[in-house]
Amino acid sequence: MREADKQMLADHYLDLYRMAFAILQNETDSEDAVQEALVVTMTRQLWGDPYKYCVAVLRNICLKMKVKNREVLLDNMLDIPAPEADVNNKRLQRLGELMDLLPKRIKEILYLYYEQGYTKAEIARKKGLSETMVKKLFDRGQNKLREQLIEMEINDKDIFKP
Repeated sequence: MREADKQMLADHYLDLYRMAFAILQNETDSEDAVQEALVVTMTRQLWGDPYKYCVAVLRNICLKMKVKNREVLLDNMLDIPAPEADVNNKRLQRLGELMDLLPKRIKEILYLYYEQGYTKAEIARKKGLSETMVKKLFDRGQNKLREQLIEMEINDKDIFKP
């Protein structure tokens, strides 16, 4: 082991560990990442500051480990069905049915706002309406949908149970 590496290890091990733990939030993974970063740093011919190089290597290792851990978690989660998926599908289906009952102008404004991501000002320009009119139609549509959803929740309590 080079003398500079020994000195870096003695001076900065705790700092490196804290940095790794801040990223990974796991003691074991943090220790592994620091060890791996030190090995990489010590086996390379360095021209600059070994501490700065080790910090960069450690950051990259931690980020790779974090991505790998997230992929493992996602793979495990894919097998578990979401308990509310059926309820949410029914709600979305009902919301779509309610949207179809709205007047055409209101439905178009809500569609442009929520589905296409237009602002109310952009919708006004696109439809040739004033911003005030778009805001009124938008509010009217939201209020109608809200009222109908509340009424539907009261009538269909079995669908909307928490």
